Amino acid sequence: MEEKNNTKTKLIRAGIRLFSQYGYAGTSTRMIAAEAGVNLSAIAFHYTNKECLYAACLEYLLGKIREYYGPSYSRIDECFRRGEMTCEKARQFLMELIDIQIETAFEKRYRTTLAMIYREEGGPDSRKILTEEVFNRQEGVMASLLQVLAPVDEAKARVVSRFINGGIIAFGEHKGLIAPYIDIPKDGTVPEWVRREIRRSCLSVIDGFAEQESL
Repeated sequence: MEEKNNTKTKLIRAGIRLFSQYGYAGTSTRMIAAEAGVNLSAIAFHYTNKECLYAACLEYLLGKIREYYGPSYSRIDECFRRGEMTCEKARQFLMELIDIQIETAFEKRYRTTLAMIYREEGGPDSRKILTEEVFNRQEGVMASLLQVLAPVDEAKARVVSRFINGGIIAFGEHKGLIAPYIDIPKDGTVPEWVRREIRRSCLSVIDGFAEQESL
């Protein structure tokens, strides 16, 4: 059983590395088997085919993403459930979510996961489960908090949350856009002051939104 699980883990990890780099179409089962250091037949034995292995890779990452975002979502849900959500708490929760997303966008350990999200559009399944979790769910939670700060409908709150969330992730995806102006080490680590500026800008958007819509 231990050997079986070890082979499956090797295939998952190899699949994630290759799918994130080459996309679904550009990754073959032969490449995955070689990367994992197992026989090609192991993929058919454990996952039937490439599509099923790809789905398993997404489910694995989805679990990791939910572990990361879950505690914040649980605290927010509980605060709403108890009827204790105030403007001050909503703002604090928004900044917590923004900090989480900044870390996701810039920390080295999340790069493969983000690459898988960017590559998800080219996958075999019309469902985009990672995109749904990192973008749509995050934006939905942000929108509910923004509606505490200002009397707006969900559509307007969603637009603002998409602007904030999309901006953060775009910076993480396209670091080359700011590379000509700052020194980015070879490992791609973005200076802390850049993260602070992004955080400050997001906060300005939130405060400006709340002030304008409450007039």
